[in-house]
Amino acid sequence: MLKWTMALLCGIACVVGISVLFIQVNNHQGEIQQAATAPAMPDAPLNAQAAEAIYKQSCIACHGTDLEGKMGPNLQKVGGKLSDQQLYKLIQSGRGGMPAFKGTIKDEEIANLARWLAEKK
Repeated sequence: MLKWTMALLCGIACVVGISVLFIQVNNHQGEIQQAATAPAMPDAPLNAQAAEAIYKQSCIACHGTDLEGKMGPNLQKVGGKLSDQQLYKLIQSGRGGMPAFKGTIKDEEIANLARWLAEKK
């Protein structure tokens, strides 16, 4: 009887594991499709002063005056981890506790801020 119980539990664990795996693969494919259909970053030259102004207006409360992080993560070396494209998409759509800024900041300003942050390495 114990062997049958253990075999049943093992079978259930395998089914649950495979189900979770398929769900994760499906979610990952959805993220890839979303990234492929996301709008491209506007092509504009970097304006550091304008980017700093946007940062002070919209980001400083969570990321700190020196990009050191407060409620939000430290951004002092974010350019070593994320590209300007990745930062652009992240600022546009938000993530976790970070709000999306697509409707509140112009796309050109988001692109400028992303380029400025990408230089922080």
